[in-house]
Amino acid sequence: MAKQLEGPILPFLRLDDAVALPKFRQVQDQLRMAILRGHLRAGTRLPASRILAEELGLSRQTLVRVLENLKVEGYLEARQGAGTFVSAALPHQPSKTGWSEKLNNALDMPLPRLSRIGQLSRQVSADIGQFEHKPFLPNRPAIDRFPFALWRKCWNAVTRGGKVAAMGYGDLSGELVLRQRIAEYLALHRHDPCDPEQIVITPGGHAAFTLAAMALADPGDGILFEDPGPVTTSNLFRTLGLRLCLAGVDADGMDVAGATSRYPDARLAFVMPSRHHPLGVTLSLPRRLALLEWARANDAWIIEDDYDSEFRYDGAPLPSIRSIDGHDRVIYAGSFSKALYPGIRIGYLVLPPQLIGVFRNLSGLINRSVPVETQLVLADFIGGGHFASHLRRMRGLYAERREAFMEAGRTTLAGLARIDCSESGLNALAWLEKASEDHAVRRSVLDVGLQCYPLSDYTIATPRPGALILGYAGVPADRMKPYLLRLAEAIARA
Repeated sequence: MAKQLEGPILPFLRLDDAVALPKFRQVQDQLRMAILRGHLRAGTRLPASRILAEELGLSRQTLVRVLENLKVEGYLEARQGAGTFVSAALPHQPSKTGWSEKLNNALDMPLPRLSRIGQLSRQVSADIGQFEHKPFLPNRPAIDRFPFALWRKCWNAVTRGGKVAAMGYGDLSGELVLRQRIAEYLALHRHDPCDPEQIVITPGGHAAFTLAAMALADPGDGILFEDPGPVTTSNLFRTLGLRLCLAGVDADGMDVAGATSRYPDARLAFVMPSRHHPLGVTLSLPRRLALLEWARANDAWIIEDDYDSEFRYDGAPLPSIRSIDGHDRVIYAGSFSKALYPGIRIGYLVLPPQLIGVFRNLSGLINRSVPVETQLVLADFIGGGHFASHLRRMRGLYAERREAFMEAGRTTLAGLARIDCSESGLNALAWLEKASEDHAVRRSVLDVGLQCYPLSDYTIATPRPGALILGYAGVPADRMKPYLLRLAEAIARA
């Protein structure tokens, strides 16, 4: 008797060749939405990966990857010898009545007419990762060491008595006092003086990139982008219709010569010269100069993301590309997300003089203004010397935690992973010694109550060995070894 197919039929899974989103992401997103909307309820058994692969015309390895990712996210669970099921831990989905019914029915409805950006936004993810603050969560500063009392004093001083200046719409470029404080900080601590009029305040670094891309490039234009590189940023540029021109990354940073020769018509370059994320390397001076010359010769622009520049543990922070730009081709982007805390949502651009008016107007049309209260509080915080003091304390703290991480990591992870900890930033890489798939290892890491990101999530086209991105800045030095022993256990078990 022929073996019957087990598990539900999944007619809602539809693959669209016209969509740029990879097939595995299309399947993964549709399964996730089907679970959230109650099409697949808690405890439902899924077809075997082999059967799903045959039905969709994909490789079994692709479907295994989809199912593993959804297990990591908590939507699915494996039962020994029984198969893969929708997680029983999910809350009971309401019956299909009222608004829930509309949401469920929307899954099967034809898409409304969307703009080009709306269509492109469906093909990428805006997810910035797990929000659980478990040990080794990447990109997380030591929020518990933030001087909340000082910040509250600054806030009270700015808002006391309902001051009119803090309650209305703000300057389209950002509050002048904050721009003055940022200019002073850049001159003193980054050796990169500018006029406050060159600065435009944005709601975070990501908004700064958006503004630059919209002002300087049309859909279809090319942008040099490092591979691997930050996922949400590459997705942002793709959503805006830009063509990613991938540049390799080695010990000297972006391969400028290779990228510019392959893509001579690129309009923009996005680069993280102070500390590449996630590899942690810095862009060498010859390559900085080569990138500047390319921009000058081709009437192109460089978006410089000064990522983690504040936290360098061996010597002073490296000069920015903007500081050696003699032809006004660099748009410098900075933010306070790592230096203070991510939720502050204040970033800024330092612009060449000829772009100030365009960016100011465009920022006003898109953002109107960043919350004035927060701008004034930050200006007071910087002006009172608290920002510089906080950075100094955090550099010392992170240096101590980095040293503890490296010292304990070399012994606890011996034979399992090689620690790669750059001289700056908040993260380290653990290169897996065995030919392990880093998504599978991450699942094991989550199971033991820790956090990490797989390097493969940041890779666009260039294959690299498996590695885990680990954040050490949020972990106390005296807890580093116990957590690393738990990490070693998870890697060994994966």
